[in-house]
Amino acid sequence: MGKDILVIDNPKKIGRPKFAFTPEILTKIEKLASIMCTLQEIGDIIGCSHDTIQRNQEAKDAIKRGVANAKQTIRKTQFDIATKLNSSIMAMWLGKVYLGQSDKVQNTDDNLPLPIYDIVDDQQEIIELKEVKNE
Repeated sequence: MGKDILVIDNPKKIGRPKFAFTPEILTKIEKLASIMCTLQEIGDIIGCSHDTIQRNQEAKDAIKRGVANAKQTIRKTQFDIATKLNSSIMAMWLGKVYLGQSDKVQNTDDNLPLPIYDIVDDQQEIIELKEVKNE
């Protein structure tokens, strides 16, 4: 009754198989990020968890490029609306955001009203204006 026992050293792999971030997948991630998809949505579309995406440096770089492209597209569209469609509202918004402009008037040396002496030549007119103002 001699039985030979054959032992196969084939350990079971635990956990999910490793996700491969191929160049095609990375391109798809960048395109999805460029239309402002969330990490959860990107993971659902490409077939992995959003945690897996966050752990992979190439995937994170693809997302950064995609988001930067989306922001550039939004800025270009806003600029086109302000300039080509003559939208004063968009022009004001861009001025506030990018040029530091505001609705509040702050008197500095650059934007103080001109002295009345520069406008009126006759000193008699200035005296009459002061008298009217005091009354």
